[in-house]
Amino acid sequence: MAALKAHNANHVFWGLGGDLMEAEGLEALYHARDLSVTGFIEVIKHLSFFKQVMADVLAQCEIRKPDAAILLDYPGFNIRLGMKLKALGIPVYYYISPQVWAWKKGRVKTMRKFIRRIFVIFPFEESFYKDQGIPVTFAGHPVVEKDFKLPERATFFKSHGFNEAKPLIALLPGSRRNEMEKHIKPMLDAIMLLVDQNPGLQFAMAGLSSLSKAYYEPFSEIENIKLIYDDPYPLMAHSDVAIVASGTATLETAYLGTPLVVIYKMAPASYLIGRLLIDIEHIAMPNLILGDRAVPELIQGEATGPIIASEVESLLTDSLARETMLTKLGKLKELLGQPGCAEIIAASIEKDLE
Repeated sequence: MAALKAHNANHVFWGLGGDLMEAEGLEALYHARDLSVTGFIEVIKHLSFFKQVMADVLAQCEIRKPDAAILLDYPGFNIRLGMKLKALGIPVYYYISPQVWAWKKGRVKTMRKFIRRIFVIFPFEESFYKDQGIPVTFAGHPVVEKDFKLPERATFFKSHGFNEAKPLIALLPGSRRNEMEKHIKPMLDAIMLLVDQNPGLQFAMAGLSSLSKAYYEPFSEIENIKLIYDDPYPLMAHSDVAIVASGTATLETAYLGTPLVVIYKMAPASYLIGRLLIDIEHIAMPNLILGDRAVPELIQGEATGPIIASEVESLLTDSLARETMLTKLGKLKELLGQPGCAEIIAASIEKDLE
């Protein structure tokens, strides 16, 4: 949005988005937090709501007649929306590819019908879409141009009352309510086991003020844990090890060079359906990009307190395991492209709009 406005200050944006997009000028028809539902069963429970969102977006399109639509990820909703936008004569761009290379590859045929150009963030996606006949640009991953605004480690530790002489474990349980609900118990179990083994360990939970404080109460009751709201990047960067729910935070943590253990739990039925449909060897983003099991993936039944604690303990005490992971994470940066992805996307869209 910022890059497009740099080309043309008169651009007006409206649609679906969160706080940062609203701060950039988005008129939000619905806030992103209301759309943040993961898992097959969970989505089914909210179908009537999503139908209403779709109807409202299309009604506004017919009234406002936008010059272009930019869809971001969110395939279950956006692929359906894309076809309807195409029927209305609205040019459709897609930024951040749905993971159709992992599952539901048949959706590519539908995407080919409505996408004017897709902008991808992983290098292997470019050849995939070229082979499928969809105009594609590898713009690079936005993480490479993010301003993390990192304080010095000593400053960070002092500001939060941490002891630099003792290891710090970061806890990033996810940004969605249903993720938090599934990850609370295994994280708590892991913490108690780790503290039993090493009472000197320090823990910090990356909290979100947009989520209810009730989710964090079980952690706030433990003396060794501090809650840090709405400022995850210093925690990611300066921790000795991080326990991270699968998602973008795993890539950000890896990019910042911190050893991590990836966990993920979902509703049992959603997990079983996913196992049948998903055709990829790795789930964690760092592993997916590297094509290697660089970081542990503890999914569903493996995401238990004892297993999480064991993996964290290994990264704290086994220097070879730690250095091996850090070497692989160093290679990750080379694969994510160069800064400037927003400008690449904006310039391409602007050229079409001329």
